[in-house]
Amino acid sequence: MRSRLRLFVPLLLTLSLGILLWLGLGNNPYSQDEAVAGRPLPAWQSDDLFGGATIHTEALKGEPFVLNVWASWCVNCRAEHPLLSEIAGTVPLYGLNYRDKRDAARAWLIQAGNPYRAVLADPDGKLALELGVYGTPETYLFAGDGTLLTRHTGLLTREIWQRQFAPLLDQARTDAQMKTATTAPAIAPSIATSARETQP
Repeated sequence: MRSRLRLFVPLLLTLSLGILLWLGLGNNPYSQDEAVAGRPLPAWQSDDLFGGATIHTEALKGEPFVLNVWASWCVNCRAEHPLLSEIAGTVPLYGLNYRDKRDAARAWLIQAGNPYRAVLADPDGKLALELGVYGTPETYLFAGDGTLLTRHTGLLTREIWQRQFAPLLDQARTDAQMKTATTAPAIAPSIATSARETQP
């Protein structure tokens, strides 16, 4: 009886701890995603999935953009694809093809439509490792300077986009406009105004 009790108590404690952790994450579904906010975009270079030019992540900067980690073998990636096609019409969208076969990835985009401005090939997962990817799909929103604003791990839905991403995207655009306005050179006075000011 005592030996059974000794086996049962550790099991009960482990189960209780697991439940508490699950409840904690459930109360804050964005805890993991928000914890990484503020990180800079890693300095990468990779071949484009469709061949040709080498893509440098520095070239992605300039305005807020979305980076989507996906694979042709990923069921949820296929499920969120129609939404990504819509999002691509409102914000620059780039892809990171994760641990995939190039031919399979190309074929999928040709069949379903390619919403990405460019797709970085990451067949061995090294780029994703630097980014901190847990799995596919994952969606990242970056500010124009490459600062990570938020990340979502798992299937991206319209509700998640509207609640988690859209407000940050709007704010990033507003901040960029304000920064541009404050750094713009002063407008030179018109010739007519200068002439009036120099008259006796």
